[in-house]
Amino acid sequence: MVVAWARPEEIPGPAAESELLALLSEDERARLDRFRSPADGRLFLLAHALLRTTLSVCSGVEPRAWQFRVGKYGRPEIAAPSSRFRFSLSHTRGLAACAIVLDRDIGLDVEYTARSAPEHVLDFFSFREVEELRSTPEGARANRFFTYWTLKEAYLKAKGVGMSLPLRRFSMYEDAAGVWRIACHAPLEDDPQQWWFWSSPVGDDHVAALALRLEG
Repeated sequence: MVVAWARPEEIPGPAAESELLALLSEDERARLDRFRSPADGRLFLLAHALLRTTLSVCSGVEPRAWQFRVGKYGRPEIAAPSSRFRFSLSHTRGLAACAIVLDRDIGLDVEYTARSAPEHVLDFFSFREVEELRSTPEGARANRFFTYWTLKEAYLKAKGVGMSLPLRRFSMYEDAAGVWRIACHAPLEDDPQQWWFWSSPVGDDHVAALALRLEG
């Protein structure tokens, strides 16, 4: 598994932006043109160029050669060239990231944490998670919220179902050894033993989470 990170400030100027733009497909450029915010467009450019270059480092394929398609629920996948790689892409204010693995379902999510947690989202969390968050000291609650959020998003991305799976149908929790686990609630049927999770801060203002299915 390979995980790569990049920050918008690492693009030194217009010449570098032009080089990254040259890597994108016509569809990606069209999507880029629709951004009204220059900062959002710059982040999109960085994220998609990062994915292409990271895939190429892993394979030797030219970055511009990759073609992508979108699954039923919006998960991006490699359409060409034929490849065993699966990937997940995420970006948020100040950070772009991608994760690549062979033959397994993978999900990656990153979030900007230097902001207040959107409390209304708790209405969509499981009872177990809400109770744990409410018992967390106020000063640590926002970071804990974003840890839960990224883990849940990473799982949804790995399954490729998007928000069609209600967030209440599963709970993320730390076991006695501090390892992240998942508990599934009816009618969701999944084997918790088939999943590996990871969560970590990235610098001072971001958190990242990974979900990986242990069998292809």
